[in-house]
Amino acid sequence: MKNHEELKKLDIKKLLEELNENRKELFKIKFEVKSGQSKNAHFISRYKKQIARIKTLMKEQELIESTKKELVKE
Repeated sequence: MKNHEELKKLDIKKLLEELNENRKELFKIKFEVKSGQSKNAHFISRYKKQIARIKTLMKEQELIESTKKELVKE
């Protein structure tokens, strides 16, 4: 898992890739915990928080880009 500073440096395409990887890992961990293969249930909340961070950064970048476009129009 990348930290917040590393994620901030990524563009939207890379963030989307990171988001998909984290979602897959979250699914895998949930499955393992529910089936009894793993007792690391604390990773579920970590991945949920990481997914939320990535989504927030993506939204911030989208807002910045849309603001730049609006400023150019004026």
